[in-house]
Amino acid sequence: MYILGIRADKVDKELIERLIDNQVQESKNLDYKRDLNISKDKDKKEFLYDISAMYNTDGGCFVFGIEELKDSNGQNTGKPNKIAGIVLNNFDKLTQQIEDIVKNSSEPSITQLILNEIEIDNKKILIIGVPKGLGLPAMVTYNQTNKFYKRRNSGKFPVDVYELNQMFMQNQVLSEKANDFRNNRLDKVLKKELLPNLKTDTSYFIHIIPYSFLDSKFINLSLAKEKFKIEMKPLNAYGWDNMFNIDGYASFSTTSDRTEISSYNQLFRNGIYEAYSSEMFYETRHQNKLGFDGKHLIEETLNIIKNGLFILNKMEVEPPFLISFSFHNVLGKIIDNDRSYYSKAFSQNKIVFPLIQIDNYDINVYERLKPNFDVLYQALGFEESPKIE
Repeated sequence: MYILGIRADKVDKELIERLIDNQVQESKNLDYKRDLNISKDKDKKEFLYDISAMYNTDGGCFVFGIEELKDSNGQNTGKPNKIAGIVLNNFDKLTQQIEDIVKNSSEPSITQLILNEIEIDNKKILIIGVPKGLGLPAMVTYNQTNKFYKRRNSGKFPVDVYELNQMFMQNQVLSEKANDFRNNRLDKVLKKELLPNLKTDTSYFIHIIPYSFLDSKFINLSLAKEKFKIEMKPLNAYGWDNMFNIDGYASFSTTSDRTEISSYNQLFRNGIYEAYSSEMFYETRHQNKLGFDGKHLIEETLNIIKNGLFILNKMEVEPPFLISFSFHNVLGKIIDNDRSYYSKAFSQNKIVFPLIQIDNYDINVYERLKPNFDVLYQALGFEESPKIE
């Protein structure tokens, strides 16, 4: 959702004038529109086709209120001619209307649009920034349309079955690469190749992996140091320090004798967020075994994910995300709560739960992850995990 490298919400009068002066041509990522029409059903449908096509290709921006140059046959050339402006009386109301139309008429829902109002010589310009769809391709569902579109330099086109298959395959490849990253990372951390003084008696990981992690764009880590010290509180930590490291920016807490790192949160330059703790298990009064407080673990997990997503949102990391958690060195461990006498012990030393896709920042993370929490409890002999308010 960039124009000449500038994010949609940062586009200003000077950049619009630059587009016109230099006659910057339309492309897959840039589209000029003379008018904004979304009042009639047919207009809404065309608008949705445009938005979904941009989303399903590489993302980009629409600039409404620009009149294009015409060729000798009176056809648009894709080059901006002049500012025509659009009627824009209530920007906030229009923003809500557009977001509702797009969200409710696409599957999976297209969210995270950026709308920017610019006034030049008393004429209104509207910029709509559309993110690149890195998860499943979005289908227009308005009035039971059920169509997929993509963009080429000259505009949008309906997707045929072969290209649609490639779009779904891209989603699968990204998921596989995210899973490979997680597994390789788990292996290196637990072998202490990255943190030689890491405590690993029992280990618990949480991963938030944006689909955009393979892009070359890095986030601005200076913002983490300035703004997110509290949000980067490690699991089960009461005091913690922060530092830059080779992977990005991290918070960490240590054992009481300060000889080992017991918990940490790692924010990677590519937008991946990782949380680790060796402090989730403790000696229980039941069965003379190490155990963990199941409800506390779920609440801590949700809190880490909530704060991690808050940070990534502020860092302008675009969804979707893949989220998971995993246990290591837990053979024979139990759940320690009122029902512990009925608890089985873990029969495996390592439990890595599936990656769950989170499509946008507004989704209910608990509802999406509850099936994994249920599996955790079922592995220890219970019907389901406790309800979290």
